Amino acid sequence: MRTKLHTLAALLTLSAFLAGACAPASQPAQPPAKPIRPTQAKATEVESQPVEKVSFPANLSLQTVAGTYQFTEGPAVDASGSVYFSDINAGTIYKWTPDGSVTVFVAGLKMPNGLAFDASGNLIACEGGSGRLLSIDPQGQSTVLVDQYNGVRFNEPNDLWIDPQGGIYFSDPAYQGPVVQDGEHVYYLPPDRSQVTRVISDLTRPNGLVGTLDGQTLYVADPGAEQTFRYTINKDGSLGNKKLFVALGSDGMELDSAGNLLLTTANNVQVFDAAGNHLLDIPTVENPTNVAFAGPDGLTLFITARTAVYTLQLSAGSSSADGQPAAVSQSNSFTLSSPDLGADGRLPVEYSCDGASSSLALTWSGAPAGTQSFAVIMHHVAAPDDVHWYWVLYNLPADVTSLAKNVRGVGTLGTNSVNDRNEYAPPCSKGPGDKVYTYTVYALSAQPQLSVPAAQVNRATLLEAIQDITLASAEMQVVYARP
Repeated sequence: MRTKLHTLAALLTLSAFLAGACAPASQPAQPPAKPIRPTQAKATEVESQPVEKVSFPANLSLQTVAGTYQFTEGPAVDASGSVYFSDINAGTIYKWTPDGSVTVFVAGLKMPNGLAFDASGNLIACEGGSGRLLSIDPQGQSTVLVDQYNGVRFNEPNDLWIDPQGGIYFSDPAYQGPVVQDGEHVYYLPPDRSQVTRVISDLTRPNGLVGTLDGQTLYVADPGAEQTFRYTINKDGSLGNKKLFVALGSDGMELDSAGNLLLTTANNVQVFDAAGNHLLDIPTVENPTNVAFAGPDGLTLFITARTAVYTLQLSAGSSSADGQPAAVSQSNSFTLSSPDLGADGRLPVEYSCDGASSSLALTWSGAPAGTQSFAVIMHHVAAPDDVHWYWVLYNLPADVTSLAKNVRGVGTLGTNSVNDRNEYAPPCSKGPGDKVYTYTVYALSAQPQLSVPAAQVNRATLLEAIQDITLASAEMQVVYARP
């Protein structure tokens, strides 16, 4: 597992900014498949830094990761900041890279769930449908680490954490099938892989678990009893000193470098400090299943949420002399819209290849201080590994806050993937049914320095060039169905 840096400071900085930037919003909770209930805890104070509990609208803060998924879970971050995550029902593990692309890493598994990287770069996976723990090498070849306890297969290995010595703790509930073992428990596979031991046997339905970087403490969620516990890890891998951390269950969970615990509950990622004080809620449209800190700097919050996957760009943050959070660099007040769209968000036929092939008028506001230029990209995800782009426009001056319909002579055009020309291409995706097209505007601290000639600039090269100079981004999605 990668070391996570600056994460709580980022979340608290973001929450303090949003307290003034937008009003709290609530969303109706969807009935979760697993027995998880949102906390009723009141806002509390963090030692040495008072922080109000803040809730903010998910559609203003979370970016949706491209792709069509059935039930996502188990994000694991590799050394480069890329994320491997499971689609349980599809039997597939995907790889997300910080440029936003998603590809298939391995397919044909039986209910893959929790994932983690070991020190050798192998991906350790809970394969719930087969009741076993796998080690998958970088080429996608699998080796079974353990598949039974006392001669009986496991129920459905669900989540796991690898300790600093290489031992593996994993939970074994039963959600899809019958209980095969004599209950739903937590196990430990030592670094030498000699013999698996049962380390927790008194929980109702253990699920998410994570340990501290020093290897001394393990957190385990029991959503079956709506509780999360903290244990002391003994030298032999056994657990002791069980204490209730919070009266709240969770699916997956994560710790940041400051010891703050992120729990996934009904329509929320909830943040607690090491004392169990509730600091912050991050609402999600779908119920989140797990969370990880991703990207090369660890400042992208990656959230799996059933049929969706979200990212939230954080700021490193810092504290001012009076102990209050400093200004955030990623502003949720940055918004993108179009006067040409109706309330339903559907693209009129005029703006497609079935009509006049016009480009959509755009307008944006709320760019952060320090913005020196803007860039615009329009793309469509046909499949997780098949992204089409129609509009790449950059070097837009900082005083430009809108683009007219069929705009010409503003900024520099990159190529599109339809005809590979430096021009706008209208939506023209084949096949019946609705297609979703995403427009994104990026506020940049400088003009992009590109590694290829202007005639060869495409979506990927522009995203690479602006990765370190993006102050904020705003997204708008439209829907079009060909007649």
